[in-house]
Amino acid sequence: MPEEDSRIDHFVLEYRKTNFDGLPRVKDEQRWELIDYIKATEYTLSGLKFDTKYMNLRVQACNKAVAGEYSDPVTLETKAFVFSLDSTSSHLNLKVEDTYVEWDATGGKGQEKTKGKENKSRCF
Repeated sequence: MPEEDSRIDHFVLEYRKTNFDGLPRVKDEQRWELIDYIKATEYTLSGLKFDTKYMNLRVQACNKAVAGEYSDPVTLETKAFVFSLDSTSSHLNLKVEDTYVEWDATGGKGQEKTKGKENKSRCF
């Protein structure tokens, strides 16, 4: 009978945002986000929006036959500045949405033509 290959083939990383320090809570938590088939022992999460104060992480090692148990969850503080913009009190030229701010040079009024005399110049 062939010997089972017990070497680690890849890792699974799960993470979720939370506003609570310490162990993950069951109630009012966001779902786990999954990153599968990580081959290295280090991984950098990119493209995150830190709109909560903490993040829970857990890792699972897998070989070709079976996946192991998840590690105990670890809670990290994001140390991000959490703020929100209020469209009712912002500058008229700022278009404020949930995830971005855009400068509107027309102040939301569109292009307006100004009336007046045209400046005509002559060349001699």
